[in-house]
Amino acid sequence: MALIMRGVTECSLCGSVLEKNAEIVATSHFIHDENDPLWRFSDSGMHRECFLNWEHREVFVRRFNLSLGKTIWGNSMRHRMDEAGEIHTERADE
Repeated sequence: MALIMRGVTECSLCGSVLEKNAEIVATSHFIHDENDPLWRFSDSGMHRECFLNWEHREVFVRRFNLSLGKTIWGNSMRHRMDEAGEIHTERADE
């Protein structure tokens, strides 16, 4: 998961600081190709409002789910991102 220091870390979309009370979206590193245009948003934090208005949101969510969402952990669980950027842990057979 992205390391975020509230009040210090900047939103990867707008560049403003992620304040202590801000709703945020954050992911683990899941895009490995540094030449990928979405690479810098993988393993980063962003304001939820910025994320919801981001032109690449749908593609980013789809890419997260095709990558990390397909990984089934030892406890038969996986992580899936919804359209609002919330990451849910669910049974792999759901």
